[in-house]
Amino acid sequence: MNDNCSFCGKSDEDVERLFRDPDDPICNECLDTCSALLTGNQVPGWLVTTSPQRCAYCGRRPSEGVRHCVHLRWHSPRICNLCVDTALEALASQVVEEQISNLVDGVDDEDGIGINDKIEHTLLESAGGPPARLLRPDAVTFDFGGTVLRLVEFNKLAGVKRMFEICEVSNNRTEQDLLEFIDELDLQVQERREESLIEYPAVLRQRLIYDALGILFDVSQQEVELEFWKASMQYSVEPGITTVLDGLSARDVKIALLSNSAFSASALRFELQRHGLHDYFSEILVSADYGFRKPHPLLFRSAHSLLGSTAARTWHVGNSRYYDVEGAIISGMGSIWYNPVGRQPQGPAPHETVDSWSSFQSIVERVFDRPESS
Repeated sequence: MNDNCSFCGKSDEDVERLFRDPDDPICNECLDTCSALLTGNQVPGWLVTTSPQRCAYCGRRPSEGVRHCVHLRWHSPRICNLCVDTALEALASQVVEEQISNLVDGVDDEDGIGINDKIEHTLLESAGGPPARLLRPDAVTFDFGGTVLRLVEFNKLAGVKRMFEICEVSNNRTEQDLLEFIDELDLQVQERREESLIEYPAVLRQRLIYDALGILFDVSQQEVELEFWKASMQYSVEPGITTVLDGLSARDVKIALLSNSAFSASALRFELQRHGLHDYFSEILVSADYGFRKPHPLLFRSAHSLLGSTAARTWHVGNSRYYDVEGAIISGMGSIWYNPVGRQPQGPAPHETVDSWSSFQSIVERVFDRPESS
């Protein structure tokens, strides 16, 4: 059980009360902030969003008549107005399990798993259906964060400090000036990139920020991006992934990385090299370099095309039911949900769900041992 709020990071010892959801706890302070947002107040770093993702608690999307709150500065999950009310009531009455049960039971199965958003309808029309079951793969694509590598910390301040270390001209700007500008731009960009499935690359974003503030560098924008990444990002290897990559390579299965990231493939390539994983991947496809974000099928189609495989003979593995599972399904690929934390299923069902990489390895062995005609 996680004892830290997923929306602000505070531990249960630092807040008055914590709504103890197994996956995404939320503290009373963040619930109060959400309540204020939903009544029209502005809170720095927070946003009421209409992007097509699901509420982390009940699975509803804004298209189902709810509004979502998100803490952009903390890269938090989304919580809808109905779940905010329920969580507040649960904390007040100390009947958390009963309130959650009632809320989940109130969501119709059809609403919980239907693909009703306009964006997804458009995507479904542009791709064939997935195979009825997992076929023996010629290629496998993996999500990056939370799948191959696990984010330990994103330290924005450390990245900002590094920018001032390498800049040629600071124009008397301070770290706080830069942090505030980044946060303000993130608030304007985040909603649009989620709704449109169009990526806004970090290289373009940083150029706008630094040019506007008069901060100059004598190195390329690509080098600036990489230096910010090195200073701000800390990842660890997901336990067991190396064994999986070894097993697929031994079977001559081509492997690629397919990630939603505002940072370019160069940054992700550096991180893979830092952990000794780069050589496993023949291709690294990142939304920053392609303009579209998962679950748009063009990104998935580009992946299996570069790997010389068909959609049906390509598996995609990731930890997001929206970006990864739904993206693979609407692209006609095999879909595997990597779910090590035991999240409740929401959205279309994947071909397989695994809670560990050893479970995934068992699926690989079963499929390869199975005669193709059976």
